[in-house]
Amino acid sequence: MKRLALTPELTQRIKNAVGEDVDPSGFAVFEAIAINTYPLPGKDGTIFEKAQISSLTIRQMADAINGGNHLPLIANHDKEDIPKGRVFYAEVHLDASGQDELRVLFYVDATEALTAEKLDAGSLDEVSVSFLASQILCSECDFDYRGDEATFTNLYERTCNNGHEIGTDGIHARLVGLAVFTELSLVSRGAAKSAKIVGKSQSKLAAPLQQLAARGFEVDRLFLQASKGEEDVNTDVLMTQLTDTKADLKVSLKDIETLTASNTTLQGTVTELTTQVATLTADLEAAKADSKVAELETATTSLTEAKAVMVEMYTKLATAAGETSITPPESVADLKAGIEKYQSKLTAILPVGGVANLSNGAAPEKGAKFRGATGFKVGR
Repeated sequence: MKRLALTPELTQRIKNAVGEDVDPSGFAVFEAIAINTYPLPGKDGTIFEKAQISSLTIRQMADAINGGNHLPLIANHDKEDIPKGRVFYAEVHLDASGQDELRVLFYVDATEALTAEKLDAGSLDEVSVSFLASQILCSECDFDYRGDEATFTNLYERTCNNGHEIGTDGIHARLVGLAVFTELSLVSRGAAKSAKIVGKSQSKLAAPLQQLAARGFEVDRLFLQASKGEEDVNTDVLMTQLTDTKADLKVSLKDIETLTASNTTLQGTVTELTTQVATLTADLEAAKADSKVAELETATTSLTEAKAVMVEMYTKLATAAGETSITPPESVADLKAGIEKYQSKLTAILPVGGVANLSNGAAPEKGAKFRGATGFKVGR
């Protein structure tokens, strides 16, 4: 069965809505998702094709019901028919996708036992609301189809004064504000997504007591009568406190969601900055490495040039010293040693003044000529 257990809490809600003289003992109470903020299906070709009801409108609907608005329960929007019951309480909740939905409690009175049985069995499963929005706005430019500038042509052609046509390129109407809320209907097929009667296991308005009842608990036995018999418990005060607590809880949950989102954003920022630091560190190390390579290349070039000069000096000194077979050494140290060796030999045979020592040790005669040069006379 989908009907909710008629707890003292629900009994008092009914009496608050319809009067203390009403006896709800024979009522069947049900919970339904009446409307939500999803685009309306099944309205193609009308001004309401894919229309969306604003969160403000849904909250005003709940306020209207809880504020004493008599909202009858009828069948198939037949306003000429006798009501089968009444909507007596409402709340706005978020569904699993984060969309606002209007949850309502209604009762079917004792004269409609067959209707109640069909609801329990799921034969009648969906509901639909009838209301007039304060504004019907173009989703593109906020032109108001109920405003002073609107004409019948706008409604008939579904086009605003700025040329935006409903049903084209995702353009739709936004229903903002509640002007009149007339009734809730039991229907075989509702216009809104997921607008249906829910069972005790999915109840949000009567939980957690209804969930206990669904598990076989006698809920009435769970209520504590705190007085000694002189006074009755003031259920109105308890209901007010419960409503305030639930409102505070909603605000806290919103704050938690906001903080969680902020924390996630900060974590992403930290991760991004950490990656950037790692990249910059790698670039710095690479730049340092490149600088050392450049210095090493410069030093290598200078060493090669110096070694070439040393090889040239070694070869010239060895030749001057009378060497015939000359192979310069590879290492710089060996080149340096060879140069110093040949410099010592040349110093020995080329004294200061530039006159060579004779082999017998005697000084040459003054004005003597170098005889060995006669073999190189040029004929005249």
